[in-house]
Amino acid sequence: MDFRETASRLPLVFAWLSVMVLLLGRFWWPGETSAWASTLRFCLGFFLLAALLRWRQVLFELADRQLLLLMAAFTLWVVASVLWLGGEADILRRGLVLLVFMIAVAFLAGRYPRALMQLLQAAAVLGAFAAVVTLYLKLQKSGFDFRYRAFQLHSSGISGFAEFGNPIISGMHLAFAGLTAFCCLLSSRLWSSRLFWGLLLLPIGGYAFLTFSRSAWLALVVGGLFLLWRFGNRRIWLLSGAAFLLVMAMVLMRFPGMFGIEAARNVTYRDLIWRMVLDAMPGYWLQGHGAGVSMDVMHIPNQTVVNTHSLYLEVLFQYGMTGLLMFLGMFALAIRRLWLCSSPLALLALALLLASSAVMFFELHSFIHSPNLIWLWIWLPMAIALGSRGKCSCSLK
Repeated sequence: MDFRETASRLPLVFAWLSVMVLLLGRFWWPGETSAWASTLRFCLGFFLLAALLRWRQVLFELADRQLLLLMAAFTLWVVASVLWLGGEADILRRGLVLLVFMIAVAFLAGRYPRALMQLLQAAAVLGAFAAVVTLYLKLQKSGFDFRYRAFQLHSSGISGFAEFGNPIISGMHLAFAGLTAFCCLLSSRLWSSRLFWGLLLLPIGGYAFLTFSRSAWLALVVGGLFLLWRFGNRRIWLLSGAAFLLVMAMVLMRFPGMFGIEAARNVTYRDLIWRMVLDAMPGYWLQGHGAGVSMDVMHIPNQTVVNTHSLYLEVLFQYGMTGLLMFLGMFALAIRRLWLCSSPLALLALALLLASSAVMFFELHSFIHSPNLIWLWIWLPMAIALGSRGKCSCSLK
């Protein structure tokens, strides 16, 4: 194997490693979170070097040039927000890492979509395994207290493994795995494959429900309905509807006051938070307060709030209407590109984006940051859109 052939494979190797570290390392990594993020940056750094050596090869895979141009314009706006509007300087470093990550994913999605889909499948399998371990250890240790919202799953009980910190994060991680498994179930042709993915959905769904994360529930419903619509037929719709009604009946038999409790919780003071964020915008509507600038600590009944509890409002607060419109434009172009491609990978990415578009009204924060939920739910599918081209059709076996 000569030098040229070796160099041509390097972008693939390091792009694959980068996505592997992101998807699998969030469940467990030696040295935990800081080592995980450092390893991911290390892989992305080597991808950048390989991409510079083979820049024509990598540039060719950035198929959606409109999305690429708008991403470039938004990047310039972020730089301007830091240099001239008093934004946080560290955003430039984080933004560069994020930009390299998106190029790596776009390259992988464009040239090696099967390899990327296999990584997503591996992450779904690991998510199901984490759900089984968590549920088993929780039951073995103390049994389930089956009062509604008596507990909210966020840790497996094994040090360093599937420890997400809070139920919203754990719920969204398992919702990501759940949508991947559901996409594989619907797009598979073999009954053995459908049985496999269907069985994996059981612990994932149970875990996601027991986080009591309404953001995760919303993501699963929105993304799942879209996948059903695109992949399903009348028989699948009837079976899915019957399964959903059966599950809801079982849940309501055990928790008859579930809907009443959730209605009483309403938006859990988010309306107060959103009002305070908007009250801080006069004079900053066009340009925002600056990239990465944190809002003032807000005090609401029984808690202190340090983020907007809406990604749309965070982008507005930091980057103004200019940045928000650019972000929404990128979102719309990504949805359009994924809609035009009928592969399971593109449709899964579209389901993730549609689900996150709903969740972003009520949750998610740290727009440009170290690896986090935004990378999974927004930047990853948007990067897949950047690398997807034309109409294609393939099914998982």
